[in-house]
Amino acid sequence: MTVQQVLEKFRNGTLLEKDDACILLEQEVGSREYYEILWAANCYSRQTFQGKGMVFAQIGLDAQPCSVNCKFCSLSADAMGKSCALIRSAEEVLSQAKDLAKETISDLFLMTTAEFSQELFLEYGKKVRNVIPEEMRLVANVGDFGLQYAERLKKAGFTGVYHICRLREGVDTGAKLETRMHTLDAVRKAGLELYYCVEPIGPEHTNEELADEMLRIREYPVGVMAVMKRVAVPGTALADRGEISAARLAQICATAVLVSRPPRAMGIHEPDELCLMAGANQIYAECGSNPRDTNRDTEKGRGFSVQDAWKMLKKTEW
Repeated sequence: MTVQQVLEKFRNGTLLEKDDACILLEQEVGSREYYEILWAANCYSRQTFQGKGMVFAQIGLDAQPCSVNCKFCSLSADAMGKSCALIRSAEEVLSQAKDLAKETISDLFLMTTAEFSQELFLEYGKKVRNVIPEEMRLVANVGDFGLQYAERLKKAGFTGVYHICRLREGVDTGAKLETRMHTLDAVRKAGLELYYCVEPIGPEHTNEELADEMLRIREYPVGVMAVMKRVAVPGTALADRGEISAARLAQICATAVLVSRPPRAMGIHEPDELCLMAGANQIYAECGSNPRDTNRDTEKGRGFSVQDAWKMLKKTEW
C-alpha cells in the first residue's frame, strides 16, 4: 500500500492499523510523501482543534533517587547516585500553582518520582485543587497504583492521570509492562481521563514499536495524545545513544495524529515549531523537578515558561 492510499483511508474515516502506521513512519525525511503526511496531520488538527493552541503546566514535586531506575531519567537511582533528596514543601507547590493558575493554561499536572508518598500526594492534590479555578483540569503524573488509589485521586479533585507504557518497558526501565497496564486499567475504571504519549523515543526504536504504542490508546478514554523524544541527559545510561532529529519527531508526531485521531489536543515534547506544523497544538510549561533536566528547578534550565509556550504557539499560528 502506498502513502497516498493510507491517507485516503484516513480521509474516508477508516481507522489506521499497524501496517498503515509503519508505511507512514518508513518514508524518507524530506521526500514528497513525508510532507504529505505532515500536511494531512496538520489539516486534521487545525480543523479538529479549531485552530486553538493549548498550554499545559507541570510542577515537579520531588527530586530523589527513584528505584524504578529508568535509563533515560535524570531522577533515576543510578543517575542521581548519592545526591540529596529534595521534596518540595506544600507551601512552595501551592505558590507555584497559584502563579500558574493566573496564566492562560487549561490543565495543571503534579509530577513525582515513584518514591513520593502516595498519601502525601493526595494531600498536596487537595490543597492545589482548592487554589486553582474549578474549570481547570488537575492531572496526576505519579508511579503505579490500583483502582482504590485511582478512586481516591478522583475524590481528592484530580480529573485525569498521565500514565503510559514506555518504549521498551522492563528493559530500559525497572517497571513491568503488566504493572503499567494495571494502572491504565485502574484509571479507566475510576472514570479519570487518561493522558497518553509515545515516549521516550530514541534513534534505536523501530517503526513497529512506535506503532504499537500509537494503537494502545484505543482501549482507553484518551482525549490528549502526545509524542516525546528522548533527551540525552548527561549522566543517564542511554545518553550515548543520542537523540532523534526534529524532522523525524515531526514525522512521528504526524503519524500519531493520523493513527490516534486525538479529540482534545495533541502534545509534543520537547516544544518544537516543526511539530506544531505537523499536527501538534499543545506544549508544556514546566517548573520544579524534570526527568529531562539536571537542574532541580527546570524553569531555570530547559523548562518553558507559560509565556515561552504561547510565543511558540503563536509563531506557528495557533
